Amino acid sequence: MTAVGGTRLCMDATTGTTVDTTSPPAVCDNNPGVRERAWPFAGGGYSILFPRPDFQATLPAGSSYVGSSVGAPGPNSEMRGVPDVAFQASSGTGPLVYMTEPATTASGTGCGGASPCSVGWYVVGGTSCSAPQWAGLIAIADQIAGSDLGYINAALYEVAADPTKYATDFFDVTIGNNQTTSIPGYPASTGWDAVTGLGTPNAAKLLPDLVEAASQP
Repeated sequence: MTAVGGTRLCMDATTGTTVDTTSPPAVCDNNPGVRERAWPFAGGGYSILFPRPDFQATLPAGSSYVGSSVGAPGPNSEMRGVPDVAFQASSGTGPLVYMTEPATTASGTGCGGASPCSVGWYVVGGTSCSAPQWAGLIAIADQIAGSDLGYINAALYEVAADPTKYATDFFDVTIGNNQTTSIPGYPASTGWDAVTGLGTPNAAKLLPDLVEAASQP
């Protein structure tokens, strides 16, 4: 399984101004010029059941796998860390979806509790959007390869372990955390971290390198 964390985009593509302040705190306003931050509602952390896999033995330069928590239980360098990668997750800059099923009640399942709750277009967010967007990227990688790449984690980390490729293939998210009012979290930091993993993809660069790494015997 490839675990996908979340980020928020802070810059309006047209005006260059900060735009995404939909999820407290309004952190984009606090760091002018920062284009991407960790999304505070993204999961992440360290397993208490599964050991650290071999593919996480080598991380991008500057990574602190153990790191420091923002009040969460101390991370364990011997256990599996998640996420592996991240993608935009905030509803402030999320994808458009069209709701076709009307609500059965004022807060019915037909709209998932959305407000207004009716058939129509909605801007949505969450890592439930991040994960399928990564799945779409891997589907493109499969097409490039001409076959199913299968389990990609080892190849992802192999690409990220190369300093030159990591600098071009990933956007390293180093600001923000996944702490909320009632739930401790971890900070985004250089290299791999327990909020955004290796970071978000520069698809045009990453996918060919991922195919090459995954195709090696």
